[in-house]
Amino acid sequence: MKDLLLASFSIFASFVLVILFILLGWFIVWKLILCRFRFIRELVKGASNSTINELKSSRSKVKKLRRD
Repeated sequence: MKDLLLASFSIFASFVLVILFILLGWFIVWKLILCRFRFIRELVKGASNSTINELKSSRSKVKKLRRD
């Protein structure tokens, strides 16, 4: 019985460690690289009203530049 309990605890602990390492790696990659890309930020955080307004204003600026 003690062996079964020890084996199940070690399997559970390994799953927890793997998940923690994956989350830590994602956090490091997010802070160093991915947060610089607006597309990735919108996927993760969702498009807010200010983001939508920024996109509309930047599109209108591009259209004005093309007309000139």
